[in-house]
Amino acid sequence: MTSRDCHPTDNEFHPTTNHHPSYSNQYSHYSRPLIDSARNGWQSGVHEGSQRGSSSPAGDIKSPGWSQMALSVASAPRFRRLVLIYVALFIFAWIGWRMLLSPRLQDQNSLLHSLDPTSKAETSGWFGANSSLEFDGLVQIRTLDPDLVPGDLAGVKTGESSRKRLIIVGDVHGCKEELVQLLEKVAFSQKGGDHLIFVGDMINKGPDSTGVVDMARQHSASSVRGNHEDRILLLRREMVKTNTLANLDDGKGSGFSSKELGERALARSLSDEQAQWLENCPVILNVGQIPGMGQVVVVHAGILPGIELEKQDPSGVMTMRTIDLDTHVPSPKKNGMNWAKMFDKHQSKLYSSLETSTENPLANTMTVVYGHDASTSLSIRTFTKGLDSGCVKGGKLTALVIEDGGEQSLVQV
Repeated sequence: MTSRDCHPTDNEFHPTTNHHPSYSNQYSHYSRPLIDSARNGWQSGVHEGSQRGSSSPAGDIKSPGWSQMALSVASAPRFRRLVLIYVALFIFAWIGWRMLLSPRLQDQNSLLHSLDPTSKAETSGWFGANSSLEFDGLVQIRTLDPDLVPGDLAGVKTGESSRKRLIIVGDVHGCKEELVQLLEKVAFSQKGGDHLIFVGDMINKGPDSTGVVDMARQHSASSVRGNHEDRILLLRREMVKTNTLANLDDGKGSGFSSKELGERALARSLSDEQAQWLENCPVILNVGQIPGMGQVVVVHAGILPGIELEKQDPSGVMTMRTIDLDTHVPSPKKNGMNWAKMFDKHQSKLYSSLETSTENPLANTMTVVYGHDASTSLSIRTFTKGLDSGCVKGGKLTALVIEDGGEQSLVQV
């Protein structure tokens, strides 16, 4: 057999499709998509629906109802989480409104109404607007020596004026040791241009009231009359009149409480010179104009907004904490509108009214430095500076340092 016999040529081998089908044709004839072999329930449902749909009219096909769709959405975990988040946000917003925003807005509206001059007619005038009260043996106002008041910073730099500082100290209450530490911390130097001022209540409650008075006199300090100085001095006068100042027989049978016994002992411990120095302390100390602060005034407790210094009630100036919004009557009670908040709002309105018409509107405003209210502790606002930080009760003793140019800083021990 030749090579030709074993390997036929292409012309000799001619297979036909009828007898020998190709592989591709067999695959297309016998195979189908793999998805048709799946037997999932959803697919069978679709097939059944398709079969039913092919034999049913198009109008018989019903879409899910809105209630069913809403139920399916509400049952989704993500939807429930979103609902909880929005509910929580609504609750927080409502609490914030009721507890924070709404009370503040009400306070602001009440303040604006109480400071509106037209509201005077509703109460037949404001307290203190028509007359002034005077008390025998009481210095109402004193003006600080202008040479002690800090001036313009530019004048100090050019040498036209010397450096000056005011060291205004909060309620000491006989805490001499803390006072010594505070003056050391501020590097107090009377020869260097410093002047010491107390906001009252230098004495009583603490361990060394007479020592504090001696320090004040030693440093040629200024002070205003606080309610504790007022009470002790009035008690001392009464004891002098009744010839009991030198009587040490205040034992248990005297009928005095422990507080009264302590105050009587303090009244006896004061020398005539110390008592006279305290008597000369005014109710209001008018410091004068300080750059950036306007007219600065030092009192023990507070003053009424919109009332001249000469017409201020001395008792209120030494004891007030709150003010009645309608009548402007001051009160030593803590419940009510804080006088400093009301005064600060009054001065802010005054500043805003002068801002466009006056070159230096701050010069027409007033800043009050005070003590007395240890319950609110340190309270620094634009036009009011509260310095009673509760030293005698274990808190801090605070000093407000005012330098040339009106620069202010707080120092505590």
